[in-house]
Amino acid sequence: MGDVSIGWAKIGGTLLAQQAPPVFDNAAESSQALQPSAETESGIPKPAVSEFGNGKDKAEGGRANSEKPKDLEAYRQELKTAVDSGEMTEEAAREAWDDAMSKLDKQDGEEAERRGRDWIGENLVFVLATVYGSVILLFVAILVISHTVVKRRGKARTGNLQKTMAELGLDFEPVGDESLLLELSSLPLFNKGRGKKITNLIEADTADLQMQVFDYQFITGHGKSRKVHRTSVVLVRSGTLVLPGMQVRPRKAFADGIKAMFGGGGIAMDQYPEFAKNYVVESAQPDQTRDFLDTKMVAACERNPGCSFECQSGVLLHFRAGKRIDTDAESIRRCIGEGFQLFQDVSERLQRNA
Repeated sequence: MGDVSIGWAKIGGTLLAQQAPPVFDNAAESSQALQPSAETESGIPKPAVSEFGNGKDKAEGGRANSEKPKDLEAYRQELKTAVDSGEMTEEAAREAWDDAMSKLDKQDGEEAERRGRDWIGENLVFVLATVYGSVILLFVAILVISHTVVKRRGKARTGNLQKTMAELGLDFEPVGDESLLLELSSLPLFNKGRGKKITNLIEADTADLQMQVFDYQFITGHGKSRKVHRTSVVLVRSGTLVLPGMQVRPRKAFADGIKAMFGGGGIAMDQYPEFAKNYVVESAQPDQTRDFLDTKMVAACERNPGCSFECQSGVLLHFRAGKRIDTDAESIRRCIGEGFQLFQDVSERLQRNA
């Protein structure tokens, strides 16, 4: 069957040779037994349909043999033997081989996918620990970096203020005065939040009053909502300040609008519509407060847009919420000047009431 072997190599061997080496042990013996036949141009005898059945049956038979090819070389030899014996056509053998290769590729893909799932399942704890550990480390790193940056900026601000106070000839205390927190705790600015701290205390007293400027810090919220509030405050204390407790601050459109819907929003100041549009007045003594805020006092409040003032008997605060003064001498003078001017306006209002 020499021509059968040659024909297989020429026609059917193209695909099979790509998948596995064409090793045919009986090729030499077959070449001595048979001569080339003219029945087919390819050199492979075409068996009669009556003898081997039709091509469809042969192809199906070849596919049936390829369901679970355990040894590709043995399977290739099996297909070759089937072709040589006339039990299968070359086309059927080629299709059977293609089917076998497709199934192997599919099995390899499924096996790789299964191994991947198995690896994730077996190492789930490690994967989760790595992911969450990385997130936690990143979060801690951000906190450390943020804390370091804030601390450096705080030191730089304190150093600049010390130089400016030396230039202006004013007393300066970097660590502040803890007793002030207790003294001012009844005022709205100091009765909210936690982590309260007074630093960079500047003394600017005169013969008639005590004036101090300081940085005030407090914390609100937790987690992602945590916020550190930093504000520079001018504090004026004098025995002449016989005042009702009150707070005058810029209106917050959304927050104060919600409060107004539920009956809050401060004291009605309908006699000053423009002032009422931009400012909120709050007090536990509404009648005295409304009487205290006459036309000139309202004008004094409007003179410094964005400013708030709070007062109680003997104490007056002036500040811009969430803002800190610059550390240069001109900014310090301006801040002290605004506080002193507010004290004069309040003193004149008390004299008009006398």
